[in-house]
Amino acid sequence: MNDYRLCGGCGAVLNCRPASRVVRAPPLVASNLPRPFTMAVALLALLSVGVRVAAGAEVTVNILYLMYNPKFPKVSVDALSTGFEASLAARRGDIPNGVKVSVIRPSSHDQPIEELFESAVEASKGKLLIAVGPLGNDNVLWSLEHLKNNDVVAFSPLTYSDEARGWNRHLYFTTAEPDAELLTLIRYFAVTLRLSRLGFMYLSDSFFGKESHAFTLKILSGMGYELSGTFSLEGTGGLEVVSTAFDAEWEQFVNTRPLAVLLLGSPNLVTREFVRRMATDDRTTGVYVLAPSSAQVFLINTWRDALEESGRELIPGQLIISGVNPLPNHARFAVVKRFREEVDEYLSSSDEENRFAMRQELLEDDTSGELMLTGWITGEVVSRALRSTLSLTNSTAFIDSLYEQRRYLIDDLVVGDFGGDCDAFAAWQGALCQCNQGGSVVYMKEVVDGFRLQPVVTGFLTWGASECSSAGVVLRAPLNGLIVQLMDNVVVYRASLRYLNGASALLGNGRIGERDRFFLHPLEATGDEAVEQLEQMRDVKVIPALFGVVNKEIMATENLAFIDPITSNPRMNRFNRNVIYVPPTLAQELYVLVQYISEHPGGNVRVVIRTHDADMILEVLVATLRTYGIFMQSKVIVDNEGSLKPHLPSSGDVFVIGFTALEVYDLAEHLDAKRGLRIFAIYPDVTLMYEELRAAFSRTPPTTTNRFVFATNQPHWAEENSSSLTVQAYHKAVPEPAMRTPMSLRGFSTARLMVSVLDHMEKVDAKLLADYFYSESTINVDDMRYGPFSDVDCIVNGVALASNCLSNYGGTNISVWSLTRLLDPATPPLQNGVTPTLVYVDENKLTQGQVIAIAIGSTLVALLLAALALVLYFTLRNARDNELAPREPTEPVTLVFTDIESSTAQWAGFPELMPDAVASHHKIIRSLMVEYNCYEVKTIGDSFMIACRSPFAAVQLVSELQRHFLSHKWETEVFDRFYHAFEEQRACDDKEYTPPTARLAPDVYGSLWNGLRVRVGVHTGLCDIRYDEVTKGYDYYGGTTNMAARTESVANGGQVLLTRATYLALSEDERKEIDVVPLGLVALRGAPQPVELYQLNAVPGRTFAALRLDREYYFDEGGDGTTITTSDHSSSLADLSESAQMIASSLEALLSTFKVPQREKLLRPYCERWRVPLPNQANPVWDDVYCGDVIRRIAAKVGRVVDHSANGNNELTTSTHSTSVIYISNRCSQLDECFSADQPFVSV
Repeated sequence: MNDYRLCGGCGAVLNCRPASRVVRAPPLVASNLPRPFTMAVALLALLSVGVRVAAGAEVTVNILYLMYNPKFPKVSVDALSTGFEASLAARRGDIPNGVKVSVIRPSSHDQPIEELFESAVEASKGKLLIAVGPLGNDNVLWSLEHLKNNDVVAFSPLTYSDEARGWNRHLYFTTAEPDAELLTLIRYFAVTLRLSRLGFMYLSDSFFGKESHAFTLKILSGMGYELSGTFSLEGTGGLEVVSTAFDAEWEQFVNTRPLAVLLLGSPNLVTREFVRRMATDDRTTGVYVLAPSSAQVFLINTWRDALEESGRELIPGQLIISGVNPLPNHARFAVVKRFREEVDEYLSSSDEENRFAMRQELLEDDTSGELMLTGWITGEVVSRALRSTLSLTNSTAFIDSLYEQRRYLIDDLVVGDFGGDCDAFAAWQGALCQCNQGGSVVYMKEVVDGFRLQPVVTGFLTWGASECSSAGVVLRAPLNGLIVQLMDNVVVYRASLRYLNGASALLGNGRIGERDRFFLHPLEATGDEAVEQLEQMRDVKVIPALFGVVNKEIMATENLAFIDPITSNPRMNRFNRNVIYVPPTLAQELYVLVQYISEHPGGNVRVVIRTHDADMILEVLVATLRTYGIFMQSKVIVDNEGSLKPHLPSSGDVFVIGFTALEVYDLAEHLDAKRGLRIFAIYPDVTLMYEELRAAFSRTPPTTTNRFVFATNQPHWAEENSSSLTVQAYHKAVPEPAMRTPMSLRGFSTARLMVSVLDHMEKVDAKLLADYFYSESTINVDDMRYGPFSDVDCIVNGVALASNCLSNYGGTNISVWSLTRLLDPATPPLQNGVTPTLVYVDENKLTQGQVIAIAIGSTLVALLLAALALVLYFTLRNARDNELAPREPTEPVTLVFTDIESSTAQWAGFPELMPDAVASHHKIIRSLMVEYNCYEVKTIGDSFMIACRSPFAAVQLVSELQRHFLSHKWETEVFDRFYHAFEEQRACDDKEYTPPTARLAPDVYGSLWNGLRVRVGVHTGLCDIRYDEVTKGYDYYGGTTNMAARTESVANGGQVLLTRATYLALSEDERKEIDVVPLGLVALRGAPQPVELYQLNAVPGRTFAALRLDREYYFDEGGDGTTITTSDHSSSLADLSESAQMIASSLEALLSTFKVPQREKLLRPYCERWRVPLPNQANPVWDDVYCGDVIRRIAAKVGRVVDHSANGNNELTTSTHSTSVIYISNRCSQLDECFSADQPFVSV
């Protein structure tokens, strides 16, 4: 046996000075091994060093090479070995002095791993033994116990299932786990392929197959997807055993018409036949096949054979395969470049035939090259791990060193972090604990011509080194938006590119957890072909939403959400629930511009317009001008072939709508020549023609550009050091100033909005997208505010208004700009931002002149009545004074909800007492609203909704409210006895319940409680504020309203709850003036997160039962997010209990003989008495269906009151599930002290 040695610091064996010590090759390495192994033995024996570490001591490291398996093709095993050897050959100078490295290899490919492992352990006594591999699931599972027992760590074990994954300090994985590959394939199907039907193939008797199938179902379910079909057979019996079953299973699978198939069958005859049929059956020849890297060789070889037998051609890109390393031909990676150089050098250093063959494999066989890269990366990790001599003294120290938060940076490839045992505090600071998974990236490739592999960068997936593995990765449903690029319109095509460029910075990039849900896919088409191509695409692909520039034909597509559509021709907004306008609509722009004209008149107003929607635009513009008392001098509608230029006036104001790119230069020339003229344009035209406007007006003075006016709510895209958070983020995303345009910013801001929206959505489709906008009403992103969005008509006191509440646009804070500002961001706007009301005057009303004449004639009368008006104002002023209403949408509003505890039951039991009591209740609350300058929004039954500008005023009001009720003379004790009986009965039903008031001494009770008990909830936040033309008052919509109502619903009678938002809105001095008790985080029904609540001790000494989190609470929330009822509200959509079903059946039977108008007259009093609001519908029609809904609502309410009446005729029965309580009994001996015997004991 030859002796080999490596001199420290020498780059080659020749010309080295003899070392003091010679290391002989281990006896396990035989001279008759296959050539790759023989070469490796010689090479790695050369890596043994003979330089002393200290006092003649040397460290010997034996590398046990287990990266072989007789079940794998020899060419694959040789490729792994070649890559590993090439890396160690290149790193031979990195081995520390005094360290000897030897490799122990199998004598053949067929040598049992048990035999090799045992002999290596025996030969490595007194030495450090490490392993490379094993290869294959069976070998890895076998090695688990043996590695642990001998304290050996194995680098880069390769396994095709997750059975052996998980924390094990003796397995040092350097690649992503199999589940991560499957996760990446699913993401590729959902994000890149976007297909509507996915099939799955696995072997039912395979652990790997069953686990993969269950994992896939779990991931798809979380995304709102499902498998279209599954092929599953046992694989152990062979194809001849299951041939009949195979045919039947294949037919049922093919009939599900999959468009892509996940192939997770282990390589055997059943899987081979499945692959063959996928390639040759006419029904599946175009179906995508997605497979993990473990099936790569099998899939490619089987597919190639099947195509050759059937005479078919390969469809490039049909086979999609995941991978754990980059492809060896992917030159974008620096690690690939160095790998190729070092492997080529290694293979070129010998004329041996085997090395030449391996070099050809690297150049021509991507699969072999990929395996070489895997082996090479393993060698890189091993060589780096051996650099520290201090850790090589024993196996424990060495393994410990591997998990000291270690990360390997191999050029631009990251392996790790690896971390061992650590405590929770270390993990809190960012340490990875018990992590032996070094791979954090899964790559993707497709099979193309010549069966070569080509990388698919859009399929790459990473979760970052901060996560140990993909186990914690949550794959959420993507939003695959489509942006149509109309090729036959240069201006529109350019705008689409700009839009996509701005949005691209926020699109999914394969990094889970960072913007990996929103995607925009371009569709190139001509205007005539766009709709047809779109429909063809939707037949097979999932397309929930469309963005960017569209034409009217595309806008007519059904079952598709349009988010921020930009029409190629100016178009008036028509309400369509699936169309969401993010920027201002044309009507909003016109309203703001006309308002500006009214304040800065410039002469006669004319209109020159070119668009297919000209009539409707003119109608809205005329209405807007009339609202501000402006007359339209003339209007000209230009057809598509005509020119705008001849119709431009010489002076005054002219709206120019729908100009072309060439006409921009005509406008510049005309405006520069006519000094008395102002041009008013719409922002869609400005953004589409941005480049032309810059070019045409670049040489005109500011006196000209100042007279080109438009309206927008965008911040300036080019403003440096902008205070706008949107612009700051935009500049980071688009660092090149030349690429910053208004259309690009629009794409960016819309993408930013969608990323924010998706954070709150689990599943995605066209309807769910629209639902989110209408349920949230108002959405804030950075400094941009969108909304309110509403898809229902306003309902006031049960009466449906016209469709003026329908709103699918979100533009707010619209300012007026000149073209000077467009060209120079330092120029201020002509008018700061406003949000138009879009309220138009009725053309049948008096003209402005008539109003002025009448006003002058009435002046004297008004003066005479002024003194009386002042007196009335100060003496009769009430809470409905609109001057008290908070009206600024950018300032927080404090909302108060109140409700009488169990008022429904008391109305039923004490109908003669409740009217006066409720009147006193209303009088007290209204007087306090006046005292504290708060605004009565509405009353719903016995409940109040109150709005206050000052949170402290609201807190003072509710404190005084409780004290006033305590001191009020109710002239009866029946309410106190009612609450007393209610608490005692609840204590009988619930042994753990202690009545908070019923057992107090009379004098103590009298100092704390008296009469009706009112619960109160208070919350502070931003609202969508609207003026109601019917009620002539203001109303408040959105999440703040809902939160205040939810807070009130969980309170007990007499209790006041404040949210954390209200408490923090108080100043430090104001907080000192109130007494609160923090209640911690409370899970409110319907709230996405627990809410921190405080109890305000308005009456010191009061104690309360636990918060009523079990209280049945029904919100009737319209699309605007407004809660129009309180906790006594009954929904017709609620499931009916048995009691409610009986009541509903009885009512339906009783009323069935009456005609609908008579039923209406009979049902309305029930609704009024039981405080049941009518169904929330636009323009309700009392027909059979509507009557049925009303009956269900009444039944649900009454049913909850008597829901617990099943204890028998002789027992006291209560309903405690609702806010109201009714007792039904034939005797009252248990509560004699509550009521006299001659009073029917119906309700207490």
